[in-house]
Amino acid sequence: MSVHQPAARLRENANIVPVAGQRNRGERPFDIHPAVHAMLLGAYLSFAGILMTAFMGNDMKVPAAIVVIGILSLFVTPAWWSRVAPDDGLRKQSWAEFMDEGIECITGKFTAGQALAQIVVLPALMVGLAMAFAIVKATL
Repeated sequence: MSVHQPAARLRENANIVPVAGQRNRGERPFDIHPAVHAMLLGAYLSFAGILMTAFMGNDMKVPAAIVVIGILSLFVTPAWWSRVAPDDGLRKQSWAEFMDEGIECITGKFTAGQALAQIVVLPALMVGLAMAFAIVKATL
């Protein structure tokens, strides 16, 4: 059972311990470096570009433009949305610091390599699949 404790008694017994290694840095809206966002955009545009180069015809120009506009909208909209968040005035984590320190996730701390592997594996497989389709198309 729980027992009511007066606030004065809780403050009296409180033991406040500072967190070791906590940095005085601002948070990003999506908690990931913007360069990773740019990597993903590049991978998806590469996927579409490879397939468009391999299978482009005169009747595919409009669908290709729609695909490119769709991919850009999926990445530009969150980038604009992240600028709406108020700036806390603190310095953000640089790329070198991200690579050195990694990132803290809900499941624990990841090194930068582990985080990048989880984020970039699907786009990398998609680019590889597009390359395989382009090679098959070129050999026919």
